[in-house]
Amino acid sequence: MSFDSPPFTVRDLSGVDTQLIRVPTQEKFIGQMVNAMKYFFSRGDSSFSDHFSSMSESNNFPFKGFVLTGPPGSGKTEAVVEAGRRLYSELAMEGIEVKLLHISTADINRGRVGEMEQRLRSVFNEAKSEVRSSLRTILLFDDIDTLLMSRDDKRSEEWSVSLNATFFHEVDRLKTSDTMICATTNKTDMLDDAVKSRLSVKEAPAPSFEEMKIVARSALPLRGANGLTQDQLLELAAERILENQEAGEPDSFRLARKSAIEVLMKEVVGWE
Repeated sequence: MSFDSPPFTVRDLSGVDTQLIRVPTQEKFIGQMVNAMKYFFSRGDSSFSDHFSSMSESNNFPFKGFVLTGPPGSGKTEAVVEAGRRLYSELAMEGIEVKLLHISTADINRGRVGEMEQRLRSVFNEAKSEVRSSLRTILLFDDIDTLLMSRDDKRSEEWSVSLNATFFHEVDRLKTSDTMICATTNKTDMLDDAVKSRLSVKEAPAPSFEEMKIVARSALPLRGANGLTQDQLLELAAERILENQEAGEPDSFRLARKSAIEVLMKEVVGWE
């Protein structure tokens, strides 16, 4: 079955993301992800292929990837893409190419029953279409809870159960040394237990208050404005972060940027 557009985007990993604000908490998280994926993708010493040489050609190694959890705006998707960029550079020295397919669950769910399963299969078919010793593929499923609802959930419909079955069937056939899944979710409790048994659940750590100030600064005028320096605007943004925290918003990169923009709109644009 052909579609008007594929249910995934091939992300460019060859460049540098100049928009990524580097803070220690996220840097450590990205580094851990890179090391884990490099362990499975590399063919060097002390890699998966080295340690499990008898299983390296098996489709049945139980670990298939990660589910990254955390509140909206905690940098989960950005972390996966950045990890892909770093792997692209590091594994190139071994003659290995890294490809990342970014899958929007909305592009899969928009089809009719039957077509949705075909769209999901096409993602895995794409990952397997260029199987060669020099290629590794990362499948990034954003908001996977909207695609794979728990079969115990009363809201689960027949189409959801069918999608789950399709996903599990395809995942169980993946070779971890060639293809790895990195999924994101804000609602781990809505995921089917079978997903958690195949994908390791890891929490994306929230930025500290000082790290949120670093991110907030990036959304403020470099030279200040309206008689206020950037440092003065930043202090106002820090106050707004605290106000939003007290209102119940979780610590996140999104909260930092939102607070800075609120200050920008009020103090610079003049719209209260």
